[in-house]
Amino acid sequence: MNVSKIISCDLYNGVIKNKRFLIVPILIFFECMYNDNYVRMMLISLGGSFGKLTIFDLFTLIFRGGDPISKMPREDAMVVLPYFWIAIFAFSVFIGFEYMHNDLTQFGTQILTRCRKRRTWWYSKCIWCIASSLWFYILAIGTLLLYAVLNGYIFKAENNYNLTNFLAMQSAAYEPSINHGISVFDRVCLIIAPFAVICALNMIEMLLCLFFKPIYSYLVSIALIIAGTFTDTAISFTRCAMLLYNRDYFEKGYNTHTGIIICLIIIPAAIIIGGTYFKRANILPDKE
Repeated sequence: MNVSKIISCDLYNGVIKNKRFLIVPILIFFECMYNDNYVRMMLISLGGSFGKLTIFDLFTLIFRGGDPISKMPREDAMVVLPYFWIAIFAFSVFIGFEYMHNDLTQFGTQILTRCRKRRTWWYSKCIWCIASSLWFYILAIGTLLLYAVLNGYIFKAENNYNLTNFLAMQSAAYEPSINHGISVFDRVCLIIAPFAVICALNMIEMLLCLFFKPIYSYLVSIALIIAGTFTDTAISFTRCAMLLYNRDYFEKGYNTHTGIIICLIIIPAAIIIGGTYFKRANILPDKE
């Protein structure tokens, strides 16, 4: 079995044929509706207007995240988790877990036996992992664009800072810095950040599948997602996908650039470590 056939098989079964991706547009559309209604409720309570909202506002709302729990003031006992933000990333790694689990316990073992090239099999999985993460993100952004078209958002790659500055002022953990503009480079980084986190989480999950049962690797990925809601230390890279709670709006917010760099280190590191380990390891399940 040659390399192209293995890659084609993974892309077909793990991306094209994977019906779980159909849930992504439903999830994102629901989150767009929720955030649209959230802004309307704020306007009713304020009795004012933020002005016309842009597509970048909707993008920021979907991935805005929340305050780090560890920095919440003690007198403020109410902790609000960013449930919808968690749901997006938890589902992105669930899709990877489900396919990887099936691949390691069912049809994938037959392909591995037939191809007889361990590294080829592993690198094919890496290509699938990146393609799967990209497809998830394309579906998410595509749904967001569709919702924006249907609801009259301005197609502009810049925030309405009346909205985002107001949202920043609601933080209980940070002092907001009034923002009147974000550089083009920083906006590109904000667009890349969620995809980088999704890809890094899936690569970690896939690598850990070589050492543990897939369910444990999935739980590790979930723990990393939750860690991003708990602390804003540099190592909690998942926090860079919280597009509002960064240094563009808070002087002590998370550095998006640091998070992306960590993700870009994790991805090739997982490929190299997995390829080296897999060359000599036996991952085929024991037959009772």
